[in-house]
This record gives sequence, structure tokens and C-alpha cells, in this order.
Amino acid sequence: MTEIDIAQLITPAAQTLVSVMMGDLWSGVRDRFARLLSRRSDDPSTVVEELEESRQRLVEDVESGETRNEIAAEWRSRIRRALTQDPSLVDDLRAILRDCAEPGGQESAQVVQTVNASGSGIVFNLGSGSQHNEVHGR
Repeated sequence: MTEIDIAQLITPAAQTLVSVMMGDLWSGVRDRFARLLSRRSDDPSTVVEELEESRQRLVEDVESGETRNEIAAEWRSRIRRALTQDPSLVDDLRAILRDCAEPGGQESAQVVQTVNASGSGIVFNLGSGSQHNEVHGR
């Protein structure tokens, strides 16, 4: 597993993790991520507590995209560290993501795109499913 392969996996993993934090089947996904992230150093119960703290922050500020992005960034860093230390975890992470994305699985992953234009630039975004767009003038 190369650094490029890991980099391509960590963002969807963090986004999926944050997305399922608000779902009904959170505890199962939480426990799987905790086992994965604690395999090299931490006690799984410590990781569960940290995941629950992140979830609580998200629940308290559910409308804030900034909070969501901060939490995703925190877990993206943790996931990157775990995969860099032990690349054998990649298959387990892929299994979790696959289960979250399958119909009837835990939850669907959410994709977050951030695009910027400057000057007279125009941005086109294309996606499917439910979309939330924010436009900020400068």
C-alpha cells in the first residue's frame, strides 16, 4: 500500500465516519472504527470515548458545516496515522466502507465537495442525490 493509495482512502473514510455519527446504526460502525484505530496502540474503549465526544460535538452543532469539517479533519488524521503505521489495516477499512455504502448496509456515505472560484470564475458542480449548496460572495 503506497502513500498515494492511503491518501485516496482516508478522506472517504473520515467522511463516512462523520456521516454515520448521526445514524441509527452508529454504535456498530463506531465499534468497528474503534477496533481498527486501536489495533496498534490505543485501548478500543479510549477510541470509543473519543468517537463519542466527536459525535456529541456534531449533535450539539448539527447545522455547522465547520464543526463537521473539523471533526472529519481530526479523524482523517487519525486514520492516516493508523494506515501509515500498519498498512494491513487497509482491507479492514475498505470492508467497513463497503458495508456502509451497500444498500441495506449501515449507512450511505456522504460526499463533500468544496470548490472555489475567484475573479470572474464560474464553478460547476455535478452530483446526484440530496444536495446542499452554499454560495458565499466575496
